Amino acid sequence: MTQQDHTLEHRPPEPKRGAGSFIGLIVAGVLFVLAKGKSALLLLKALPAGKLLLTTGSMLAMVWFEALRSGVWFGIGFVLMILIHELGHGYAMKRAGVEAGWPIFIPFFGAMIAMKGLPQDRNVEAEIAFGGPLAGTAAALVAAALGLATESRLFLALAYTGFFLNLFNLTPISPLDGGRVTQAFSRRAWMFGAALIAVLFFTTGAPMLLLIAVMALPRLFNRHSEDERPLLEPAAQRAWAFRYFGLATFLALGSYFASRLMHQTAT
Repeated sequence: MTQQDHTLEHRPPEPKRGAGSFIGLIVAGVLFVLAKGKSALLLLKALPAGKLLLTTGSMLAMVWFEALRSGVWFGIGFVLMILIHELGHGYAMKRAGVEAGWPIFIPFFGAMIAMKGLPQDRNVEAEIAFGGPLAGTAAALVAAALGLATESRLFLALAYTGFFLNLFNLTPISPLDGGRVTQAFSRRAWMFGAALIAVLFFTTGAPMLLLIAVMALPRLFNRHSEDERPLLEPAAQRAWAFRYFGLATFLALGSYFASRLMHQTAT
């Protein structure tokens, strides 16, 4: 069986709420699907148009889930922004000649797109990982422009969510996109990512962060034994560091200004 890796789009952490038991059930369901649902997914993919049905069905399920939390239109916009992020990964895979699957959406958790095996080049892996946040940033900018033009708090809220979501996904630890980007220029960036995930977990209590930590453990323990790919040239490493920190800074500023504008329209 061909080994599969995934690029993932995760929701940002949320503060601890009274509905912790309900959230815990959702996380348990996600874990069950990831652990036990592989055969069912393979069966569905084998059906005619099965991959399209799986993507569409999971999208609709996530829209429904988000609509219960934040309203129908926000749910639709939020899922479309995640889709654009995932299509950014898919486009980067296509350019690199890497076989890609169809996006699959998981309520509360986010989305993922299958990538057949680990790219043999660190630069290619970084390009694929960077494609998602770059596309997601463009989608957030469009939402911000529409929010400014129409003075719509909905679009400003989508813009803020998009900026912050993509910033969170740049956290330098796998399976988040940031972990796949920073491997191009640093062997120690994961330490900062692990510390950040730990701090966020203890301050927000978000179960999703614990799930990310569990998924990251195999990569952390096996990163030296499994990854024997040669390091990039110093110039290429500097270029990737510039792109990574440049996009992270832009997203942080975008989150700040979108939040300010959103609160101004509410007054």
